Amino acid sequence: MRQETKAKNSNNSGSGRNSIRSSAKSGGRGKRREWMVNVGLVTYFIGFVLRIPLSRMMGDTGIGFFAGAMELFMVTSIVFSYGFSKALAVQMKYRARRDMYKSARRVYRNVMIVTVAAGALLAAGMLVFSEQTAAILLLEPRAYLAVMAAAPAVLLAAVMGVMRGYFQGMGTMVPTVHSKLVEKIIQFGACLFLCSAFYAYGEKVAALRKTQEFAPAYGAMGAALGLTVACGFGLLHMVLMRMVYAKTFKQQLERDSSKYAESGVQIFLVFFQTALPYLLCALLYNMNYVIDQRIFNYAMNRKEKGSIRVAHWGIYYGKYTTVVGIAAVLCAFLAASVVPKIVQLQEKQEGREAQFRFGNLMHFLAILTIPCAVWLAVLAEPLVGILFTGDKETAVSLIRTGSAVVVLFPFAHLFMNILQRTRKQRTVIFGGLAAFLLHLAALLLLVTVTDMGIHAAVCGTVVFWLTVCVAGFIGVSGYLRYSPDWLRFFAIPAASAGVSGLLALLICRLLLGVAGNVVTFVVCLAVCLAVYNGLLFLFKAVKEEELREMPGGGFLLRLWERTHMV
Repeated sequence: MRQETKAKNSNNSGSGRNSIRSSAKSGGRGKRREWMVNVGLVTYFIGFVLRIPLSRMMGDTGIGFFAGAMELFMVTSIVFSYGFSKALAVQMKYRARRDMYKSARRVYRNVMIVTVAAGALLAAGMLVFSEQTAAILLLEPRAYLAVMAAAPAVLLAAVMGVMRGYFQGMGTMVPTVHSKLVEKIIQFGACLFLCSAFYAYGEKVAALRKTQEFAPAYGAMGAALGLTVACGFGLLHMVLMRMVYAKTFKQQLERDSSKYAESGVQIFLVFFQTALPYLLCALLYNMNYVIDQRIFNYAMNRKEKGSIRVAHWGIYYGKYTTVVGIAAVLCAFLAASVVPKIVQLQEKQEGREAQFRFGNLMHFLAILTIPCAVWLAVLAEPLVGILFTGDKETAVSLIRTGSAVVVLFPFAHLFMNILQRTRKQRTVIFGGLAAFLLHLAALLLLVTVTDMGIHAAVCGTVVFWLTVCVAGFIGVSGYLRYSPDWLRFFAIPAASAGVSGLLALLICRLLLGVAGNVVTFVVCLAVCLAVYNGLLFLFKAVKEEELREMPGGGFLLRLWERTHMV
């Protein structure tokens, strides 16, 4: 192919070379975006997995204390690490493409000054007013230790987020990807080590003060301190990367021939106009847990059930969200790689091919997520028994109530990912706003009027992701002008998953008391897989050409061939 290209270039005026370069660049950008999405999901996955050993170390009460500090850190840091970072990358990329490297550096420095000032103010506020933050904002006074330990992480994460945006804007994503992985790996180890050490110290304090809550409170403090340690190492990694790329950036500055110098006011106005949509998205899709915990604690106090609220929130945050989150993120991860190709085809006005790819991806997600949700609900008891200690019955009930999130989250992630890539931020923002308000109304109604307790928080989460799904599907189907085959895409997989789930439920009830959790889970899962695949083939739910295009479809096709199904 290279020889043919060279021959054409020798005969023509070089237009072929330019088209190849542009396609290579677009392909490279698509691969980098896919890489970033996948790394983001991997780090999200690691964060969920971390909660399993933490829950075993400090119990449900400790996770309840840790949840507030963790989510405060997540909300404040994501404003910088996503909102500011994304906006900075866009502004710097615009200038870098025009060789305005001095202007790009000026933008970076101004944004960094604002970020350090705002991050330091937030961190100092969390540190100095940790008791007030825990008591008033979270209605969880014992959580002040964890809030105080997580405060420095806010400033570190803010600076790190801006540096990541700087690298992305200058055309390299390698430092960002590496720093995210380094941060999460260190976070995993540091949180576990410090949680164990501080929990042991807390047991001594609890023995002296004769109050058992001090042990989980100090354990939560150790886990929150692990966040700070991880952010410190992540920032150090970014500084080292900055030194490595210093020569390259210096050469870019020397190539700058622009004469127009932007003022600081212009820079800030343009930057904050760019950042506002990203900030709104970051808040609308990430502040649920903090607000939900506050509402839940308030309602439980009013009903004089304050003695169980911490443990129940710990079960919800440490067990339910962990199990459902891991399954949902894995499903979303498997589908993320196809999204750039769909957007690229649509932008090239190859609408039919884009519709075909999008339909295949929706079908693949339905085939994957629907049985996962059903099997998770059916096998919740042995799975919880394998992973966790403490109150297992409540965790099993929560998983069965909210396993639908395993279906809703991957579809919501797919739709919103496509809308963001096609620059339809308004749909993303209004969809997130509608989802947030509806979930808030559902939570308030259920937790105050009914006796559902922590199950109300689960129902609120289901309402949130269902609303995001509906809004995202309306936006994407209008953009692609696509309508799915509802019967073949959803009804047949749902019926097949339901049959396999009922059979697994019967086997689970027979085996669980005799064979134990591990054997029961493995046997039931094997039965589910065999029955479900057989029913899919029997009802011809997937066409062979569709299967070949689906992520992992080749493996399923080979499996069917070896079992003589095709």
